Amino acid sequence: MLKSSTQQQKNILSTVIGALPDNRPITSLQLVEEFEKCPKHFLPINKTYDQDQDADLWREKMLIGKRTTRYLCLSKSEGLPGYIVETLKIINEKEITPEGFSQLMRTADTEQKAWRKKQLVYRLAKKGSAKQAVTDIILCSRLRQAPEGFTLAGDINGILVCFKLSPVPHRPSPSVPTRQSITDLEKTIENLKIQSSVSNPQPQDHEYEQLLSSYQLSPKPVAPKSPMYSTGTLNIHTDVEGVPFMLNPALKHYATEIPPVYKLTDTQLEYDFHLERQVLCTTKSQNVQLTNPFFQ
Repeated sequence: MLKSSTQQQKNILSTVIGALPDNRPITSLQLVEEFEKCPKHFLPINKTYDQDQDADLWREKMLIGKRTTRYLCLSKSEGLPGYIVETLKIINEKEITPEGFSQLMRTADTEQKAWRKKQLVYRLAKKGSAKQAVTDIILCSRLRQAPEGFTLAGDINGILVCFKLSPVPHRPSPSVPTRQSITDLEKTIENLKIQSSVSNPQPQDHEYEQLLSSYQLSPKPVAPKSPMYSTGTLNIHTDVEGVPFMLNPALKHYATEIPPVYKLTDTQLEYDFHLERQVLCTTKSQNVQLTNPFFQ
C-alpha cells in the first residue's frame, strides 16, 4: 500500500513537472531513423506542432519496401559540457556548412545517411558567454510561418522547422572574501553583541522579594515535567503552582481604574418574544402553534 502511494505521488509530480514550461537551453541534437530508439536523455520530436501528425523529416513516399524515416531528437543535459545550442539554420544538402556551425551526418541508431535534399545545422556557444539560446524546437506540417514566440529556421521536405530563443541567465560569481573584510565583519558582530548586552541588561533577582507577610509559599509538589490534567479525582499539578500572583513592581506607578459596571433595570430586561412568534407563525403548522409555549 505504501509503495503504491509513493508511486502515485511520483506520477503526479512527473505530470506537474511535464506541464511546466522548460526554459533550459538545448545542449545537443541527434537524428534517428526510429524515434522509439531515441538515445538516452534525449526527447524525440515525432509529432507536428500544428496538426499532431507524423513529424518524419525524410518525407519520401515508398510504394514497395521499408519506409525510410528521420526524426529529430533534442537534449538539455547531454552534449559538450559547458556548451549550449545558440541558433539553428536550414541549408541545402550539398551546401557547405557555415563557419561555426555543426551538422548531423549520420543517424544515431542505425548510422545511416542523415538528410535528403536539405539538412539542419546548429551553432554551439559557451554557456557563460551566450546571451540567448535555443530552448525549444517545433515542427509544423501546415503552417507557413512561425507561431508567435518562435523563429523560422526553414523547411525540410515540406516540414517547417521553428525554434524558440530565450535569454540565458547569468549569475555573477561570488567574490572571494579578503582577510580585511573578514576582520571588519568580526568587529561588527562583536560590537553588536556589546550593544545588545548594554541595551538589554540582565534582570535582577528582586522582582518577587516584596511579598505579603501573611503569604506562605506552598511546597512544590513532585510532578512530571509535562503538565498533568485530570478527568477524574486525580490531583492536577501545573508548572505555575507555588508562584505568587502579584503585579510587577515596575507597573505600580501606573494608575489603574476599574470602569463602572453598567447595570440593567427590570424594565430593560423585559422581552415579549413578539418576533419569535411571528417567525413561528409563518413556518410552523397550527398543531405546532397549539403546543408551542410561545403561544400560551
